[in-house]
Amino acid sequence: MAAAFDTLTATRRMEDAGMKREQAEAVAEAVRTAAESGREELATKADMATVGSELAALRTELKSDTAALRAEIKSDIAALSAEVKSDVAALSAEFKSDLGAHRTESGSDLQSGLAALKADLLDRMQSGERRMYTAVFGVGGLLFAALKLVP
Repeated sequence: MAAAFDTLTATRRMEDAGMKREQAEAVAEAVRTAAESGREELATKADMATVGSELAALRTELKSDTAALRAEIKSDIAALSAEVKSDVAALSAEFKSDLGAHRTESGSDLQSGLAALKADLLDRMQSGERRMYTAVFGVGGLLFAALKLVP
């Protein structure tokens, strides 16, 4: 509790300093009124204790909220990471499948092309053999005819 303002002592000091009694009493009364009117606005020890406990409760609540938010963020990051890994695995599998299909397709095209080339080479070889046999038999026939003409 604040000490009361002593108007009598203040008035006497102002009179001793040369101020008229009426003026000194008016100033002392004005100071007393101002001091008393501000007292209800002053914080007491009880007010300060209440504010301290409210701050402690707020600090605890903020720590709890922060911990919950951290846990939620970690959970969201883990879920997002798992989703990204799943997407990457799916894309990788799709790519491998497409690559395998392309290889199979290319391989079958290559096999078909090789088979056609082999067939063409065999046909040409057979055709060349036939021409060679034809030429050999033709030359042989000519030789035989020539031998018959020669006495």
